[in-house]
Amino acid sequence: LLNLSDIKSSFRYGQTAAGFTNTLGDAWIQELRKLEDQVPPRPLSSVLETIQQETNGQDIFEEIDPEPLGSASIGQVHRAVLRDTSNNSQQQAPIEVAVKVQYPEAQALFRGDMDTIRSLCEFLAPEQIVMLNALEKQNAHELDYRTEAQNLTQVRQNMIRHGFQPAEVVVPAPIPHLSTSRMLVMELLPGVKLMDGIHAYYHQW
Repeated sequence: LLNLSDIKSSFRYGQTAAGFTNTLGDAWIQELRKLEDQVPPRPLSSVLETIQQETNGQDIFEEIDPEPLGSASIGQVHRAVLRDTSNNSQQQAPIEVAVKVQYPEAQALFRGDMDTIRSLCEFLAPEQIVMLNALEKQNAHELDYRTEAQNLTQVRQNMIRHGFQPAEVVVPAPIPHLSTSRMLVMELLPGVKLMDGIHAYYHQW
């Protein structure tokens, strides 16, 4: 049998297909949803190497859990504790964060995938080129974690402004000055996966 997690260059499309609950059967959905956060993780050494590159060698984490909280198509997330860099003599409470680190080859795989799809579209379905351009632009934004940090900040502010946070939902706050295009640092929140929470909410009705 084909293991979907072995098809690395198609992870993003598998994740998208996992949302087609009205089209695909339960067996397919359950298997495709593994691509959301159950892709075989990379070694911690690879993650630490990227962190060193993105922080210019600065030691900003006191500790990083070797086991990822989740691993998906273009990166994986680890729990970490920020190093206390304050000059305050009083003991500061440890600040737990989630660190999302992008895989080194993620952008190259994306460009290769898009080139392949574009070649097929130009030959078989040239009318789809416009949609492909929009898809390529959207996914290119997703590969820059600074965009995700900005989105988190905006959504968080909107939820607070309209009274949804913290009464009904909590959006983690990113730490912009520690985040880069390939590393996103945000506060660590306990809870279930977003889609699991949404499904549980609607099952109540």
